[in-house]
Amino acid sequence: MNKQNKSYCRVPYDSVTVSPTGRMQLCCEALWTGGSEKTKIKDINSIQQWFDGEYLTDVRKKMQEGKMLPECGVCYKREKLHGQSPRTYINEKYFNSNTDKDEYSIKKVDLKIGNKCNLKCKMCFPYASSELWKEWKDLGWNTKEKDPNSDTSWRYYDGYFEEDYNWPKNKTNIDKIKEVVSGCKLLHVTGGEPMLNPEFFDLLKHCVDTGTAKDIVLEVTTNATKIHPRFFDLAKQFKHLSMTISMDGVGKTYEYVRYPANYDIVYKNIVRYNEFVKSLGGDSRLIFNFVLQVWNLHNAIDVFKTLGPLAINSNGGYVMIEELENPIFMQWKMLPEEHIKDVIKQLVKEKSIDHPQSISWPIIAFSKMLEANKVYRTKDHDYKKDQLLKFMHKQDAHRHIKLGDYIPNLTSFLK
Repeated sequence: MNKQNKSYCRVPYDSVTVSPTGRMQLCCEALWTGGSEKTKIKDINSIQQWFDGEYLTDVRKKMQEGKMLPECGVCYKREKLHGQSPRTYINEKYFNSNTDKDEYSIKKVDLKIGNKCNLKCKMCFPYASSELWKEWKDLGWNTKEKDPNSDTSWRYYDGYFEEDYNWPKNKTNIDKIKEVVSGCKLLHVTGGEPMLNPEFFDLLKHCVDTGTAKDIVLEVTTNATKIHPRFFDLAKQFKHLSMTISMDGVGKTYEYVRYPANYDIVYKNIVRYNEFVKSLGGDSRLIFNFVLQVWNLHNAIDVFKTLGPLAINSNGGYVMIEELENPIFMQWKMLPEEHIKDVIKQLVKEKSIDHPQSISWPIIAFSKMLEANKVYRTKDHDYKKDQLLKFMHKQDAHRHIKLGDYIPNLTSFLK
């Protein structure tokens, strides 16, 4: 691959992605452009036919020519800010052991099984949560015009509220996925929440019954609020299992961000998942994903120290840290500078302690993340704070909760 090519990406050469609305899209990060990528799984004869079809063929051609694609704006932005992105990571991983930039076949299926979810996470929105879909409708936020934060929140595309999120209930749609999953090497499933979807277990059973599970790496992202009795029996028959548990805090901070989850129940489930993944051995792993935002900056170190030792990885386990990109008004940089500096002081102390690798690695990464941002306030900071306050007060009132009961150290800032 020409290293100067800022467009080329392996994803359209070896992956297919099905969105929560059943839309076939370039990847999970792809921006909506209103073009030919709006094709739905219900409207195609087969996923293989779509993979070989006009849209992805044109995408591959443009990437080979180094043309920038509007769908890929998320990666371009991250590369400009941080020098790396999912695109650069995927390319590097592929070209470490391959040289053929033209080879293409479906090796990975990235599946979002609708938006059925039992949580209403603070930074999430209806596209990925059926419970938020109901709440936003109750609040009158179900159109761009009515959303009080429409200019600073994450919008996939106009009309996503009216989409059909129940497409997995249609057997024909699931059969199309089964057809292509049987020949893939990696099955990545998120939601919504996979553990709430019967179609998820139906798909896993299909892989087991056809004898293909033993050749497939199973990746699952879950909120760990539920443990389905069928999951362990099915998952252990795959080549190996990679579980990611979304944890954006511990204790009451967790319960505020990932409302209405119960932290004690989730922690017990995490311990069970930890024991299960340990029993699998080999390359199976359990990792945690922590999204850094205005609500949990103060809680990050406790997250690393609590969950780091429960992670399982060939490198010793870890907690992944991801900075929230949208909505912008919930980014951690919204916090007062003195609040951020207090956390940096805590980090200096923690770095002087001889923590095990599972704790020290995320602490070091977190420290670098904060140190890389020398300027926290932007010229429209007050406007964004006003948006944050409007959002928080209206949503919390609807939920009959108060910020001070969960995160008292933020109440003076968010009056």
